[in-house]
Amino acid sequence: MDPSGGVVGGGPVAVQGSERCLVAAAVVGVDGVPGRVLLVPWGEVTSANGRFVVDELSAREVIAAFTAHGTEVPIDYEHQSLGGAYSSPSGQAPAAGWIRALGAVPPGEGGEVLAGLFAEVEWTAGGREKLAAKEYRYLSPVVLVRKADRRVVALHSAALTNKPAIAGMRPIVNRAEASLAGLRVQLGLASDSEVEAVLVAAEERLRQLARESLLREAGERVLGAMRSGRLVPAQREWAMSLAMRDPAGFEGWLATAPQVVVPGRTDGPRSKVEWGRDREAIAASARAVFRSDPSLALLTSEEAWVGEALRDAFGGTGSGDR
Repeated sequence: MDPSGGVVGGGPVAVQGSERCLVAAAVVGVDGVPGRVLLVPWGEVTSANGRFVVDELSAREVIAAFTAHGTEVPIDYEHQSLGGAYSSPSGQAPAAGWIRALGAVPPGEGGEVLAGLFAEVEWTAGGREKLAAKEYRYLSPVVLVRKADRRVVALHSAALTNKPAIAGMRPIVNRAEASLAGLRVQLGLASDSEVEAVLVAAEERLRQLARESLLREAGERVLGAMRSGRLVPAQREWAMSLAMRDPAGFEGWLATAPQVVVPGRTDGPRSKVEWGRDREAIAASARAVFRSDPSLALLTSEEAWVGEALRDAFGGTGSGDR
């Protein structure tokens, strides 16, 4: 043991009847750089430096010690603030972040997936950059362990590292957490939304997208039927219902439907005044149909819809000027 209080070879050091141990813990945050991290998991923990316990009694003592100290706890790089074998070549130990508050989550409380001691962290610009670039993946706290009962009783510091002391420890942000964070952003949810809330919102969004797709496809089928003269405006509501409920049934009907509206004029010539009145009536009718059905806006514009109606009515010119 080093009388200066450092850590020799990564092993624990006795400090006032306690031991100071390096422990790795995963960040349980969301987004690329989390603001809330798991310092030490709940229960009996096995690390490269021995076993220790985190329970309700331990959590109370750690939080009380943190509160009594009255200052933020640093998060450095590779435990450089411990000095000795952990010192950097320059002797400096820059902070990657600062632990501003501590809290405990016992098993099964608050819907948490993980239980243990958690910290609210304010990252420095350098720490945030390295985490975002995935240069570091794990958080390793230095905790004081009471020899008498192996309980963690205080937090000395923490460090970003890529060599966790606990085997099989989760990375700061694993793939599932990253995907979940992305879903929260895409769904417009708060960054701390529970997994269940994210799944419910995602399911609702999938239903919405499926309905929009079905509505768009049905609108395209009905629009094609109207343009081919096999469907009149009065049938449109029925046709949309059938096309959405039973696309194959709609296609079967369309294959045998007669042409009930012949594109172009086949009767005798009319005066320009009559053509003008017809044109206005057809345009007004087309606008009314377009504005009464929001789904048409997914397929075309009002101007194009009216123009197509006029072309169908006047043999392709759309002018009515005969």
